[in-house]
Amino acid sequence: MISFKAIDDLDALKQMSAEQFDQAKQDIDGMMELDFKGSTYGMFFDDCPFGNERLIRWFGDLLTVAQMVGVNPYVAYRIPDSANLWLEFKAHGEELLVSLVEDTDREVILDLFITEPLEEFKYSTWSGVSIDLKSVVKEIIRNTHLFLDFISEVNTKLLKSENVARMNAKLSDLEQEPST
Repeated sequence: MISFKAIDDLDALKQMSAEQFDQAKQDIDGMMELDFKGSTYGMFFDDCPFGNERLIRWFGDLLTVAQMVGVNPYVAYRIPDSANLWLEFKAHGEELLVSLVEDTDREVILDLFITEPLEEFKYSTWSGVSIDLKSVVKEIIRNTHLFLDFISEVNTKLLKSENVARMNAKLSDLEQEPST
């Protein structure tokens, strides 16, 4: 389950052209929480007045994860702006085992996504949560649409920004894959 909320200067966003957004902001600040059957990463509170997650980046990366787990039995994703945390996804047929892992040697791992487990990983606060692979992909697609709807309500011009357009292209690619 994905919960998100934009917490940004919406009045400023409403006034921006796509070009201004690309030059001045590039992303929308907010909150993001991923909940894998009670094992969570991030935070989401309806009445919280601040958030420091970059939502366009998160959704673009989650779409990449959804594409990758369709073809790779193992995917690990470095959590943005985290010192050493990753989300690890291991596909077993129709099930996906999700774990929060920590790397012990940041200098060795430079990639944002990897498809081979590394010795540098150790399990963090939770691991091995089994969830349905297709439901994860559907949840990512559904919430990306909700986020795009939010952007459209704030300012339709922002849909033409480079980062939003790139996220939207990933969404279209994922929706056209036969397994979704």
